[in-house]
Amino acid sequence: MQSNSRPGAANGALTVFVAGAIVFLSSAFIMTLELVAARLVAQHLGVSLYTWTAVIGVILAGITLGNYAGGKLADIYPARSLLTSLFLLSSVTSLSVLLLVDWMGTWERPDFMSWPLWNLWAVTLTFLGPAVILGTISPAAARLALSSGRQVGATLGAVYAAGAAGSILGTFLTGYVLIETFGTKAIIVGIAAGLGLLALIAGLGMRRKPTNFIVTWLLWVSLVGSAAIGPWDWAEHWGHFFGLRFDTSAYHFDEESSYFAIEVYDAEEMEQTRVLALDHLVHSYVSMDDPTQLVYSYEVVYEALTRALAPSRPDWSAFFVGGGGYTFPRYLETVYPDTTIDVAEIDPAVTRAAHEALGLPLDTRITTWNMDARNFVRDRSRRVARAEVPPYDFVYGDAFNDLGVPYHLTTKGFNDALASILSPDGVYLINVIDVYREGYGRFLGSIVGTLQQTFPYVYVFSGEADGTSNDRDTFVVLSSPRALSLDALARRTNPHAGTLFAWAENDTLGGDMRTLLGRGHHLVLTDEHAPVDNLLAPIFALQ
Repeated sequence: MQSNSRPGAANGALTVFVAGAIVFLSSAFIMTLELVAARLVAQHLGVSLYTWTAVIGVILAGITLGNYAGGKLADIYPARSLLTSLFLLSSVTSLSVLLLVDWMGTWERPDFMSWPLWNLWAVTLTFLGPAVILGTISPAAARLALSSGRQVGATLGAVYAAGAAGSILGTFLTGYVLIETFGTKAIIVGIAAGLGLLALIAGLGMRRKPTNFIVTWLLWVSLVGSAAIGPWDWAEHWGHFFGLRFDTSAYHFDEESSYFAIEVYDAEEMEQTRVLALDHLVHSYVSMDDPTQLVYSYEVVYEALTRALAPSRPDWSAFFVGGGGYTFPRYLETVYPDTTIDVAEIDPAVTRAAHEALGLPLDTRITTWNMDARNFVRDRSRRVARAEVPPYDFVYGDAFNDLGVPYHLTTKGFNDALASILSPDGVYLINVIDVYREGYGRFLGSIVGTLQQTFPYVYVFSGEADGTSNDRDTFVVLSSPRALSLDALARRTNPHAGTLFAWAENDTLGGDMRTLLGRGHHLVLTDEHAPVDNLLAPIFALQ
């Protein structure tokens, strides 16, 4: 009897293994799709809490609906034929994401729809379908595993464990390897091809042979994939024709890193000037023949305040929270040749773009630390406390990309850490995008109110020479442990250098500071509570 039971036991174990492998792969594909989704929609929706919330919520909703539907289908159709169909449908819907994301760029947000709701709607239309179909695979595979006749609890536990393991692998592999190595579009093509191959394997030897159709589909996936990511001229032509790729022939740098899709191209409106775009959003303008040329209004304000407040000694020091296009660090290097300049830029690919395409020389005196600015400040604070390095005279904030704001660089905890690496006469400048009119200004007000908790002297400048307006503006907030001359701050050698309109000197509020703090609802941003995206939501809606 033992010899007769062994083949059955072996077949049962093989069936459970195959079912577990199916769930493992489908779960890995789902998590890969989730991580890639946020990167794909960034070009149209930006990268914010709302984007991530929409992506995670939609993918989970799709898995939920798919699990329910897959369970119903598993009770009606034979497991093998059902899985073949589900793999094929998953491949089709996954590949459709490439076209749907491009189509998303043509959509216009209705006036009645808030920015968070618009994010949710756009992500739902793009990614719900693939998530639902992928979600049907696990219950169908579980039904296959139960057909092995083995113990129900152990069998389902093995299948669920395989699914969790696949999710873990998909998460780490995508985040640490795939995106930086292959790019998002190649990953989508890979998912579609992988699911198509699974459909082909499942359909081999079936009485009704679906393999011819599946092979045809895989050929189509190969063609679409070539058009989306292939290096050949014909692939680029058809990729542009079908909207599967951007025309990058005029780009000086084009790379997808672990943090951003990075592009450098010529500015149409300015000669000898290049643009750095991160996730397809303009971050910096860089003059290739004149490092002292500043385009953004906040940089002009930075320049005026630096001239007014720079120490008389030539060897003062500056630290930049974020490098981007290195526009202002290069300005300092040119105008103040004896200054020590340190930059914390989290993405080494951004620094490489600055060297290769934005004119930053390899022998620059600017020292770059490719790490998160908060980690750099924490380490530097310890070294300053041990008198190993001197504090900085100037700290410049330049880590905010359009409306993409790293919340951990806005909190009181970060400001306290910055104060510990700032000299007693030093200043900290940060640029803030907001609208200064009734019903707006919550983000700017919160930033200013939070800085007041650390620095006794805070001064706020509009980016416009004529003062505040009802339009979106890039403000500059200057903070210091010492009192500064209001006359010196208000005096402008450059007529375009913005306007001082609010200030706080200890407990004395001047200009529009009381109104500004009121618009921020007196919110202090902390490491435990920094709802940056919620504060910026009204500004998102104005885009």
